[in-house]
Amino acid sequence: MFFGYPIAATAENWLHECLVEMVTTIHADLDAGGPARAWPDIIPAAYRDALRARTGLRDRLEAYRIAATALTAGQRQQIATGIVQQNRISELCCCVEDCEDLTQMPVSCRAPIENLFDFSFTLLTGLGIRDRHYELIYNGTQYHVCPFCGCEYFDAPGAPREDLDHYLLKSRYPFAAANLRNLVPMGARCNERYKLAQDILRDPGGNRRQVFDPYVDRNIAIRLDNSIPFAGADGKTPSWVIEFDPNSPECSTWDDVFHIRERFQRDVLDRSFSRWLKEFSAWFKKCIAVAAPDAGTVRSAILTYSEDMALLGLNAREFLRAPVFQMLYLRCEGGDDRLNTFMIELVSMNEAN
Repeated sequence: MFFGYPIAATAENWLHECLVEMVTTIHADLDAGGPARAWPDIIPAAYRDALRARTGLRDRLEAYRIAATALTAGQRQQIATGIVQQNRISELCCCVEDCEDLTQMPVSCRAPIENLFDFSFTLLTGLGIRDRHYELIYNGTQYHVCPFCGCEYFDAPGAPREDLDHYLLKSRYPFAAANLRNLVPMGARCNERYKLAQDILRDPGGNRRQVFDPYVDRNIAIRLDNSIPFAGADGKTPSWVIEFDPNSPECSTWDDVFHIRERFQRDVLDRSFSRWLKEFSAWFKKCIAVAAPDAGTVRSAILTYSEDMALLGLNAREFLRAPVFQMLYLRCEGGDDRLNTFMIELVSMNEAN
């Protein structure tokens, strides 16, 4: 994940907080031996007017109350603990804590839990919270691209909504289904082709893994310095070595879930390399304008071009261009005779044209 979303975008989290408070109230009333408070009195007073007409929420909360009535106090406490644990997003992402998922909750309550919290997520749209959440993210980030790939542009607020992904799967971690801290705008390809129904907290073998917290700022760069020119499958492109800087266990999860290296090589690097060389050659003719460049002049131009491309950051969909030319510069500077000759001929041919 190239960058994190602003935590301020999660401030309007009152629906999730109300939901947790209402379930907690049901448990407390049942544990005390009395009937649970009725609708709408069970709604926290500050939000009673906003929710009293939400009969779908009322009905699902009542279904949960009926199911919870048949549980022991210990089973209700297990659910209460699950609510707390599943919403410690930051601690779960860095593996400081773990949590039980829905399959470990009392069987009779699983469907009512899922129905209640999943339905509450749908209310975010009607209450306007989802759109305000997205607007805060859009206005609070430097780059209007999917941070999980850097390639998919995000439309401005008011356009058809981007995918809103449950970072922790709502089918496994339903208590976080309406928690804005667990909801992240994500490009359609990242969401629908790659993340899908993967459990971000666990690998396919069920082992816990560290993952980026989507609401913690970071700056991840892509390095191609160890790629090998002319060693690709067609003998023209490099054999790409894609590295993350800084590297971390979170980067490994990011790559495993979203197939970052695979997508960058297949969809960007292999397909764009030849065009980028031609565009560099045209840039050299216009900006350097040396009729018979030597190796030093070309190396200096490659470095300048790389630095200029880097200034564009993720605003340019082809942000991998900068590390490509950084790699070419390092290889030329390191004495790769074949590459030096190739780059001189590339710009010299352009000069001849």
